[in-house]
Amino acid sequence: MMTLPNSDKSSIRWMNPVAGLLTGMVLALAQAGCGGPADQDNEGLAHTEQALRGDFSQSCTNIWFFNDHYLSASCARATGEYVYSEIDLGEYLVNSNGDVWWGLGGQFHKTCSLVAFGRTDSELVFSCKKEDGSYKETRKELDERIANINGVLTYRP
Repeated sequence: MMTLPNSDKSSIRWMNPVAGLLTGMVLALAQAGCGGPADQDNEGLAHTEQALRGDFSQSCTNIWFFNDHYLSASCARATGEYVYSEIDLGEYLVNSNGDVWWGLGGQFHKTCSLVAFGRTDSELVFSCKKEDGSYKETRKELDERIANINGVLTYRP
């Protein structure tokens, strides 16, 4: 299978409303002086906000998809250092009649294969087998649930 490199990062991203509320609360606490030195607050807030909404692609580079179910990238740690990380998406994605959904232990890769990266670094396009035996092209935005937690690609339920 051919793996495609990153696309440009010019896409618009939307924040989950709950993540926005939680981020706002964290920002309010930081502005009230409840978090230590200002530089540490800003760095910690950026990582907290990012973890709440997923958005791993905002702090990871060299994003690759391999062996039909592994996502890998070089991801920033709180120190600014980039480290290699990978996650088995076969544990978190399900093929449901040709559509890819989030679901634990899904093993989507047994009936889907990568076609290409989509419009963003975190969107993958798959061809998935339907119940009638035909195939359907479907897309999955990984930033919805995959986060960079201090350099580690992590599934966020």
